[in-house]
Amino acid sequence: MSNRSDVVELLDRCAASLHPEHVRPLLGRMLDQAAADQVATTFTMLADPTRARLLHALSLADELCVCDLALLLGVSQSATSHQLRLLRDHRVVSRRRAGRIAYYRLADDHIRHIFADGTRHALEQRPAERRPAAGGQVTGEAAG
Repeated sequence: MSNRSDVVELLDRCAASLHPEHVRPLLGRMLDQAAADQVATTFTMLADPTRARLLHALSLADELCVCDLALLLGVSQSATSHQLRLLRDHRVVSRRRAGRIAYYRLADDHIRHIFADGTRHALEQRPAERRPAAGGQVTGEAAG
């Protein structure tokens, strides 16, 4: 769908199978391709386990230097710097220099919220995933 008239034409042709009353209010409000690419790139930056661990560490502190982050993650300073450079290039983290030391922090509260919500979502248990713990007790939020 390249423009609004294409969408309106599709609605007219597919009226029997679509719900135009739901679709019409959304016309013109959808992300364009460029914006969708930017959103997808942001999520791509969060989709790597090492970067997720870096972001988690940064979500627990105001800022941390590369050496501290490398120590926390148990990876080399070079690998840590590489991941931080990617995150900085995509506006996920920001950097402050103090002499030769670079300190990193989450870029803004949007990133903090996206990461916190993603972490909560990933770690919450679905009912089918609840398993009996030792002693037969069911673990999970609905237990008890």
